[in-house]
Amino acid sequence: MQNEDLVFKPSEVPDESPIERPELQDKFGVVTDEGPFLAGFNERFLAYLIDCLPFLFATWLTFKMAVKSGAILPNFAGEMKVKLFWVAVYIVYQAVLSSGGRATLGKRIMGLRVVDKDGGPLSLGRGFVRGFSYFLSSGTLNLGFLLALFTPENRALHDYTTGSRVIALKERGDLANGLIVALSWGLIAFFTGSWVNKTVLKVSPPEKKQIYAAYRTITKLGILEKIYMRSTGHYTNNIKSLANLTGNVEAVKAELLRNLEPDSLVIMSDGRKYTIRAKARNWRKTQVQVKSAVMLPPEAALR
Repeated sequence: MQNEDLVFKPSEVPDESPIERPELQDKFGVVTDEGPFLAGFNERFLAYLIDCLPFLFATWLTFKMAVKSGAILPNFAGEMKVKLFWVAVYIVYQAVLSSGGRATLGKRIMGLRVVDKDGGPLSLGRGFVRGFSYFLSSGTLNLGFLLALFTPENRALHDYTTGSRVIALKERGDLANGLIVALSWGLIAFFTGSWVNKTVLKVSPPEKKQIYAAYRTITKLGILEKIYMRSTGHYTNNIKSLANLTGNVEAVKAELLRNLEPDSLVIMSDGRKYTIRAKARNWRKTQVQVKSAVMLPPEAALR
């Protein structure tokens, strides 16, 4: 039966061409003003850190206990066995809790979820690929993680390998966002400094040899100073006088050139004491130094 009184009002006519905003679609594809929203790099970093720290602590504790019990040896091979075990556990943890609409501890605390490109839950298979891909992101000097700073949807390398995105279930206020930014970048600066200190600034075995060689060379000069003192009654700051004591000046020159940075040798002496400084031939030009004991004047010894 036809109802002639039925009237459509313009405000009631559905929009036939809605604005597509996939970043705001929930897992059913419904757009809402309440979210979800694309997760930013900073909140993702904090979630990742919350997830990693328990595994890092468990790795350290397990290795310590295993060595103490005699189950493994305290060497690189033993350490790798423990690390590989916890890496496997971490991959399973990420795979299971990043799929099926679930969330890892870090993402649950930060209010984040992993979804596929259509906004639906990630499958378990893709979850495993994503878990493996975490190590691809970290293995590229963490550039895979930093990729989320520059991509349109804040996607990291492990998101591209699995076609996933990370969403935030609700939008945060300015204060909360400010705290997250400050905390995340403060921690990034701390960890970066620690890494630089342990890798770039750490003295390598070859460098240790170069530094020791430089120290050994100036120590020999210190011995020559003592010989010179016994024969003359005072120290000297003249390298030629010290070299002449060996009877082989060319050999002294060759050792100085081999172990010391050019033009870095300094011999200071007032006759009663000496200080010898030089720089090793390592890339950071580490300074080495030897000093004499202070020699008291004769009148002071009679007091």
